[in-house]
Amino acid sequence: MSFIHERRTRSSRLLSRNTIINLLRFFWVVLVIWCEFGVFFYSLSDCKWPDKELKEAGSTEKPTRVLLISDPQLPNPRRSGISWFGYGASSTRYVRKGWSVVTRLHPHAVVWLGDTLASGRYVTSEDEYENYVDEFKGIFTTDKSVPNYFVPGNRDVGLGESSAFSKNARKYFTEYFGPLNQEVNLAGHRLIFIDAPGLVDEDYRRHGMGKQYETWTPASGGPIEFIASVAIKASSSPIILFSHIPLSRSASTSCGPLREQGSIRASAGHGYQNMLGKQTTRFVLHTLRPVVVFSGDNRDYCNMTHQLLAPDANILTKTSVREVTVKSFSPSKHIRRPGFQLLSLIPPDSAVSPHGPTFADAHCLLPDTFRIFSSIYLPALVLTGLALLYLNISPDRHRRRFSTLSPISASRSRPSSPPPGPESAIWTNWSPRKSSGPTTPATALPPSVTVRVPSAKEIFTFRASSSSSVPGSPHDSPLLSPIPLFHAGHEDEMNPAHYPSQHHSDNVWPSGEDVHEAPSFLPSPSARRSERKWPSWSWSFVFRGRRRRLTIALPMWGEMKKICASDNGDSMNRSRRRGMLWRLGGDSMSVALPAVVTWALIGWLFF
Repeated sequence: MSFIHERRTRSSRLLSRNTIINLLRFFWVVLVIWCEFGVFFYSLSDCKWPDKELKEAGSTEKPTRVLLISDPQLPNPRRSGISWFGYGASSTRYVRKGWSVVTRLHPHAVVWLGDTLASGRYVTSEDEYENYVDEFKGIFTTDKSVPNYFVPGNRDVGLGESSAFSKNARKYFTEYFGPLNQEVNLAGHRLIFIDAPGLVDEDYRRHGMGKQYETWTPASGGPIEFIASVAIKASSSPIILFSHIPLSRSASTSCGPLREQGSIRASAGHGYQNMLGKQTTRFVLHTLRPVVVFSGDNRDYCNMTHQLLAPDANILTKTSVREVTVKSFSPSKHIRRPGFQLLSLIPPDSAVSPHGPTFADAHCLLPDTFRIFSSIYLPALVLTGLALLYLNISPDRHRRRFSTLSPISASRSRPSSPPPGPESAIWTNWSPRKSSGPTTPATALPPSVTVRVPSAKEIFTFRASSSSSVPGSPHDSPLLSPIPLFHAGHEDEMNPAHYPSQHHSDNVWPSGEDVHEAPSFLPSPSARRSERKWPSWSWSFVFRGRRRRLTIALPMWGEMKKICASDNGDSMNRSRRRGMLWRLGGDSMSVALPAVVTWALIGWLFF
């Protein structure tokens, strides 16, 4: 029996209130570490540089690795304000964690495809712009040996005429990020970066004057002049074009299976334009004839092919130019998973075949924050709330129920009644009731009463209840037989010769000082259960070596009245509910605090 008692005690400790709360704390700490930081590292498990494609083509040259980032759109801390729970703050934390993971790919160069700053076109003060750039460089840190090339976007320098746009936006961008149009030679390739917003503005002016590109006089230092100057240079190096705004295509053009939804459609508005014009697209592709085009601005991924005529007009064969619109690096309502692009380059002279591939690119994705919240955080929050609610609704069930006196008596006691002492004789088969008047010995006793004369060894001293109306004990009590109770020190009364029945007549029962008041007995725990006349259903079953009983009973009328009690009862219920809510709130804070501290500490140390 002691072994069973120890096993029950051990299992009760494992399911105690403190154990469950500690398990919830540990669970949430692990969950936060994984969902806030671990998923970013896991997302790179399928992200590999596309060097294998170039090696399969027969190249033995070590590729040059270029990282392509589009639309980071870093919020301006002075304009968005300081908020830990706003969209700007959450976006900043996301790109910070994403960038700390992406840099582990160790690129040789980084190309930013526009919209580097979310509100760069609105900044009118150079001091504010400088602080804005310092904030950007503080998040997107790179090794000094890794060059960074920036393509201007419509959020960086503006597009169209607006009084809200800063007149010095282009000047500030050129000063802190580099030229608006530039050419870079890398791994035997000519990387062409064009000012797409400036190209759209100049195209509007050209179209307004009704001129074609062949007769148009380009603006000095503008994108059209730059494109023409690149085409004049005699070079056999392949050209890779980088533009913030995608090139023109029909609305029915498919973007491939990697796009989340829809396709790129032509539209324009205040400060933006989704695509370049048809004539502008034709001018750029026929003038530069790039081998591939990389663009941004659309937020979602798109992979499509432009068809071009061969240089010789008499030849009807067509060449194709592939364009890749890189996914946004920052989270957006238009996409579920942000992403970036990897580009590997090898010199053309190292290729085995003259027409063999000299570049390869791969698409990579970052974690889906919405799915993390809906599929992980929300179910875990609901389950944790139910667990804490269960602990606080019935706190008495999670306390120790075992008596320290005897395992046998502890197993027989029930939570609804006070535990009896060892080998208790208080609960018996019959309790005499105090008569309202004199009763003669001839009065018939109940049939369940058994008269027994105890010996001196069997006499114990107990404290009897003085209640005038005590319900009788059940007849199925498994404990001792009924015995009368005597006052301590009255040993003479134990002798049968001194019983009052020998000194009085047969018709009158003694009264006064010679009458001993009928002893009272405590009710058994099953007394209340025996009074229940309402329908109930019980099932017995064996679980883990013990027999269990499950009882379902309809509420009695008295219980219903207690539930519907007014004033005093309602105030007590409100105080109980208020206490339960306080306990529930305290437990929730206790479970959440370690996870919040872990989130803040890891974010501060590593991100």
